[in-house]
Amino acid sequence: MATKRAREIPPTVDDILHYSRIVMLNDPFKEIAPKEEDRHFRALFGCSPDVSLILWYKLLRNDLVPDKGTILHMLWTLMHCKIYPKWTTMKKLTSADPKTLRHWIGLFRDSIALLECSVIRWSKRKKGDQLNDCVVSVDCVDFPIPHAGRRFHTHKWKFHSALRYEIAVSIIHGECVWINGPYEAGLWNDIMIFRNALLHELEDGERVESDNGLRGVSPQYAKCPLSIGNLVECEDMQQQVRSRHETINKRFKQWRIMKNIYMGSIEHHGGFFRTVAIVTQLCIEHGEPLFSIAYEDPHFDDDSYFQEPASNNDSENEE
Repeated sequence: MATKRAREIPPTVDDILHYSRIVMLNDPFKEIAPKEEDRHFRALFGCSPDVSLILWYKLLRNDLVPDKGTILHMLWTLMHCKIYPKWTTMKKLTSADPKTLRHWIGLFRDSIALLECSVIRWSKRKKGDQLNDCVVSVDCVDFPIPHAGRRFHTHKWKFHSALRYEIAVSIIHGECVWINGPYEAGLWNDIMIFRNALLHELEDGERVESDNGLRGVSPQYAKCPLSIGNLVECEDMQQQVRSRHETINKRFKQWRIMKNIYMGSIEHHGGFFRTVAIVTQLCIEHGEPLFSIAYEDPHFDDDSYFQEPASNNDSENEE
């Protein structure tokens, strides 16, 4: 349980680097070239020192820093998510006992996950709204776990077991605005997950861009390649939207705790997923955006949207 912390000197990026050198170099006072240090930091903790500092401040402002928790403990958590080593390897890297590591990583995992409502906000989907009826792209992604029976079966990981999550990205600004899960991959397909929660968050007339996994609710709630009335001239634009969504899926899988087979307790997987999602969104907000796209969709209530092209006979009659 996080407790109110006494007023103290605000930490800086130098403090973040000080603690990171304890892990990277076993020497908090040893300095290396800035570019090399930044590269090592990102490889070990999954984000820049600036984003790590922003994450720490968000924990402080929301009174979510565990009692006696430090920046070092937060970095342990990020490192666990980024490189997902065995506990014996973590012990060598941190010089800390595995029991101590599990304790602090668990506390900070749960604390960071509680930032979801303040970092990943559904209302941000309308930032820069251009009155399109589609303002987000939606897709589900599977993350592997040890074999757990048919309920968790997935074809996406060579028939391994997996947990499935739903992710929505704002089309205009490319920010993560919705996460939902976990679900058993063998029981819940994309459309079931969509109907379970996100569908009820849509406003009247609002739809989402997606792949054909949501074909069953198109064109009323989703626009996908096989939607009725999909305009040929919009296909390239829609493909760009889906390609960018795959980019954020790949960013999630750059964290080995998501890419590799998760060996911990399944009940904690959601907390680690949210930790990764929150850090990924902070990276997008602070200097690492997804590629931009131009998007303007035809209005769903436009009569021309479903209008069939004129036949040759009609053209001849007009002449």
